[in-house]
Amino acid sequence: MRLGVTVALVVAAAAASATEAATGAATGSALPAPETAGAAPAVVMVQPARGRTARISPAELADLRLVARSDGIGVREAVRRWGWQGSFLEVTGRLQERYPGEYSGAGITGEGSGAWIGFKGAIPPEAVTLARTLPVPVRIIGNKGFSEKELNDATVDNFFRIAGHPGVETAEGGYEITSGVIDISVAARTPLSADERRRLLGGRAEAPITVNVTIVDRVDAFPKTRMRGGGFLNGDGICTAAFTVRKGRARGVATAHHCSRGNSRFRYYNHNHRGRFTTIKRRGSHGGRYGDMAWYSSGAYKAVPWFYYAPNRKRRVKLYGWPRVGQKICNYGRFTGAKCTKVHKNGQCVKYSGLPRYCGLTAVRGEVTKRGDSGGPWYWGNVAYGILSGAKRIDHRTRDLFTPVAGMREAMGVSVYLS
Repeated sequence: MRLGVTVALVVAAAAASATEAATGAATGSALPAPETAGAAPAVVMVQPARGRTARISPAELADLRLVARSDGIGVREAVRRWGWQGSFLEVTGRLQERYPGEYSGAGITGEGSGAWIGFKGAIPPEAVTLARTLPVPVRIIGNKGFSEKELNDATVDNFFRIAGHPGVETAEGGYEITSGVIDISVAARTPLSADERRRLLGGRAEAPITVNVTIVDRVDAFPKTRMRGGGFLNGDGICTAAFTVRKGRARGVATAHHCSRGNSRFRYYNHNHRGRFTTIKRRGSHGGRYGDMAWYSSGAYKAVPWFYYAPNRKRRVKLYGWPRVGQKICNYGRFTGAKCTKVHKNGQCVKYSGLPRYCGLTAVRGEVTKRGDSGGPWYWGNVAYGILSGAKRIDHRTRDLFTPVAGMREAMGVSVYLS
């Protein structure tokens, strides 16, 4: 039987009446959560309300086929596990936008078998209502004591202070969204005095957020340096373009900030270019709290809202969004082509040797790119998610890092050009 783009997802039966009573979904008030510091989180398990059919776009189906090959499973199994993640991203995006001061992260768990959503204080009834539209059990956690924005701000502030010390050569850090713990590692350029070590090791944050700082001999972190998104950029070093962008009537293409260092201009090549190129000029860049990003003019070419997701294969950009822990995500690089992996952690910071401090980065499961892929697009289906930065070692494994494109407007005043 041929697999079409509309796929029925088998889901659990309706929640038991006891669960519904526990959620308080019929009331108009927030679900209770203890307000005292240090109190245990309030947890509500939400079961799917009914079976449903998920609409999977042709672009998502192509990515699911790539996931199936890389994971060594069948396409139907890949659809069963991950075909609903678009709905999850819509739900969590809506909650993050509506409750920015309370939203405390979200993630997909168990290879697509469940999910969780967190809040700083009381659980909004809307979160329960929306969670029940998903085809998997969702664990909603209230009274975590911090929002993701507060955790990210504490990470950036501590990392910039510590990595900005003149004696620091390289550094990396980030937060753990489930626990509220920030870990930062630094490698010194020269031996530090006892007083300098004390200043560096003093993390600053309000409870329940905690900061751990470690001085190490070496930090394994490096950029991937070497008009449609995914095109080729040649200059002083080589990179990959991410997505086309817009600012008012101006159009251009985005890449990584570290690619723009020393490159006020690039030669831009489409795939199948046969030697033809256009010269593009740097219009803006940001290397700091929102990540590692830059944008260039479109030169003599007309910028269009498409990107290369594989060699000589183009796809429309319809949306952009924030990545969630546990979601599947794909990347195109000029040296590694198309491949998919999984989001590992958000809120990562890094200081590559000789480059600025970059924060707000997302780390994936492993290292799937090579040097020269820097600046390339991270995507799922027709949704733009990120710009490849580099890699660093996290949790005993080297992992790729990318800049979420959702932060470009605040950082550079541009946004992804949508069709």
